Amino acid sequence: MLTLRTSVAAGWILLASASMAAAGPSQSDEERREKMLQEEQHDYYRKWLREDVVYIITREEREIFESLTADDERDAFIEQFWRRRDADPKTSFNEFKEEHYRRIAYANERYASGVEGWYTDRGRIYITYGPPNTIDDHMGGMYRRRPEEGGGWTSTYAFQRWFYNYIPGIGSGIEIEFVDASKTGEYKLALRPSEKDALWVSGGGPTRWEQMGLATRDGSMVSDLAMRRLGLETEPMYMRGAKPFDRLRQYFDLRRPPEFKFEKLATEVETRILYNPIPLKVVSAVYRVGQNAFLIPLTVRIPATELSYAQFGESNQRATVEIYGKVEDLSGKVVYEFEDTLAGDKGVDEILSTETHFLYQKQIPLRPGRFKFNLVAKDTRSQRVSQAATSIHVTESKAGNLATSSLILADGFASSAREETLSDPFNTPSGLKVFPNITREFRTGSKLHVYTEIYELQVDQAALQPLVQAKLLVFRGRKRILVQEPRMIQLDDRVVLIQEMELKDLVPGTYRIMLQVQDQVSGQSLVEPASFEIRPS
Repeated sequence: MLTLRTSVAAGWILLASASMAAAGPSQSDEERREKMLQEEQHDYYRKWLREDVVYIITREEREIFESLTADDERDAFIEQFWRRRDADPKTSFNEFKEEHYRRIAYANERYASGVEGWYTDRGRIYITYGPPNTIDDHMGGMYRRRPEEGGGWTSTYAFQRWFYNYIPGIGSGIEIEFVDASKTGEYKLALRPSEKDALWVSGGGPTRWEQMGLATRDGSMVSDLAMRRLGLETEPMYMRGAKPFDRLRQYFDLRRPPEFKFEKLATEVETRILYNPIPLKVVSAVYRVGQNAFLIPLTVRIPATELSYAQFGESNQRATVEIYGKVEDLSGKVVYEFEDTLAGDKGVDEILSTETHFLYQKQIPLRPGRFKFNLVAKDTRSQRVSQAATSIHVTESKAGNLATSSLILADGFASSAREETLSDPFNTPSGLKVFPNITREFRTGSKLHVYTEIYELQVDQAALQPLVQAKLLVFRGRKRILVQEPRMIQLDDRVVLIQEMELKDLVPGTYRIMLQVQDQVSGQSLVEPASFEIRPS
């Protein structure tokens, strides 16, 4: 609709200009040349932004460039853009710029396929990160899957597997697959190994697990789509070792500009951090997603009344917040960085309550260790900036030792959509969405939702399933006032405990909640405590 409306408007302007030209005096050759030069110059700036630097320019730089109105300002910006990336500004030769345009020329020459090479997925990766250390090129046909892909023989589309020893900001040993599923020569960046399998949907080319009767294609496809083990009897065990979450993180990291933008934003923010900060609340939790692989949901609460709103549409106003975060280990090495932009709307005449907040969550994959998390938030309209910090301790899991995830006190649950993965906000490894209460403050008459996961439960050989007892006890002071048995959901490698607790009969005050878990097979038990506050409605 937008494209159609723009085209009609442009046609109307052109028609009006032609009518006026016929009625009035003709333009001089000098005026026509001047107009053509101006149009060419504007085309140059448009091409520079949308093609030349589209993969390496930061969001903030783009917004600044688009706000410039004079050509001399644009020229100065472009000069500074390349100078900031020059490894040795003292020389007249800008190695970064020259290498960048060499990569564009190479991509256009080698990866064109109905569209210019720079526009393809292979072109984007090559321009952004340079040539890979090795390329494994498959022309399609018979292919023996690797163990983490399920094993067994199948037939594939043509695909390439690029390997980088190291990519700054992403990691070491980076393997990227591109698949020509359309058979047009345009290789698309693949998220899942199954995307190159030409027989995947038809059910042909069974995996080793399907051949042994330990999985079905329907179960494999469901597990593959979710990119995680769901605990279905018909899904393959090899998904445990496929590291789908690492692959998902890499897939999205590869679509971001290089890590330069993080350094620039962090430097700019630090100079403004003390001015009129926005009050932020930050909490973290820990879920296990594999052997010594953990998912850390970092949740941030931002008061809606502290933000500045601008007109958005006819009846709404919008506030926009830029988020930057990084996680460092004890040596100061950055192990994860991210940037996001949040937008929140309200009615033009709506008066927000002080109880209204924006809730943001970022899923961080980490290995065992101690980490420091720093987050910066900036209101783009008022330019107010604030910072929050917290520490994260991820303990190593030990086989056979009963353990739990964090005990989450939440405002509510929801079901995740089928197309969502672990990287989506508020998703848990069980597939349930959990919305944590940041301050653990609840109103009289509201509901408190409890969520946790239990790991390393032993299996009873007679029942062929874990036997576990769990209780939730609520105390005020030393007095026990409530005991409930949470609902248990058994998955393949864990048991999920969820409970919805009515608070209408509890008076305002401070309470403690205690989860007691006992594995009746191994005899192990543990206790997980937490506290919360009830305030008058």
